[in-house]
Amino acid sequence: MQPDPSFALRMTLGLIWLACESVEGASRYYQLAMQSTPPAASVAPPIATKQLHRRAIALMFCALTLLICLDASGKFLGERGVPVAATVWSRYTGHLLVAMLMFVPRLGWSVMKPLRPSLQWLRGALMLLVTVFYFGGLKYLPLAEATAMFFLTPILATLLAVWWLREYPSRLTIIAIALGFLGVLIVARPGNGLVTLGVVLVICAAICNASYQTLTRVASVSSTHAESAGTQLIYSGLVGAVIMTLALPLWWSWAWWAAADTATHWVFLGTGVFGALGHWLLIRAFSLVPAMVLTPWMYLQLGLSVLLGWLVFGAIPDGLTLAGIAVIAIAPQLTRIGQRHGAVRVSDP
Repeated sequence: MQPDPSFALRMTLGLIWLACESVEGASRYYQLAMQSTPPAASVAPPIATKQLHRRAIALMFCALTLLICLDASGKFLGERGVPVAATVWSRYTGHLLVAMLMFVPRLGWSVMKPLRPSLQWLRGALMLLVTVFYFGGLKYLPLAEATAMFFLTPILATLLAVWWLREYPSRLTIIAIALGFLGVLIVARPGNGLVTLGVVLVICAAICNASYQTLTRVASVSSTHAESAGTQLIYSGLVGAVIMTLALPLWWSWAWWAAADTATHWVFLGTGVFGALGHWLLIRAFSLVPAMVLTPWMYLQLGLSVLLGWLVFGAIPDGLTLAGIAVIAIAPQLTRIGQRHGAVRVSDP
């Protein structure tokens, strides 16, 4: 089954509407959270309540849905002959414009002044590398297989959280992460005719993404320099937009734009919307609870990638793939058990 351009366009517009509805539903909690003050540095943060966990997981799910739509957009555009650099530029320029429209009118231009500029520029640079590597890998790999490889991120993020944030997972959390990765292996079946260059690019993207997520957590929970979600979101797009715009004379060509159809134009323009809204919700989720609580739930993105790959690209999952999705869906439930017994421990400073 070949992708239907008109269906892809309708899907893109529908998901943009759904994203706006999701953001509207989360905005009341966001406003309350923005007014709260971070915990004192001398006191170890208590274990998050069940209600807080549910809010963070709901925000994570909305973020993953939007981000897998971003990934599908990158693959869709690549198959239509759009250069990777052009897609990356659209993704970050659109991201920056959407983020500024969301926060500057409400918070003023002070939102553009981070407390730790070097940290925000480093986050933005890592995010740009994630996109360049991942979109490059999507040119060689199917969406589900690329997403599966990308799910080295939770394992790497867990290791970084132990080393950098001193957040130690319980045994059940470790088992949940391992079980989720087993589901990844079942779905993707690495080594089964995958292009080596594509695999290397996606692994590089996973390394950069784990570092980006860890820095996001560091910036969100600092007791003295906690950045607002608005500042982090703007800088997530600002760095990539600046770099890709400065490099625009090296890669821009009107030939592909003139040859593209309406669906391609709309998807090209929509990448920034998916990225901005998705990463805003991701920042909020990671600012609410320790990284260990959320990492097992990130595997749900693989199931979403299989579903979207079927709807847009005609990649129909087989029985073994569905079994892998079931494993991925079961894995996060272990963390619910672990949360009742202290799933995450944060060491004393």
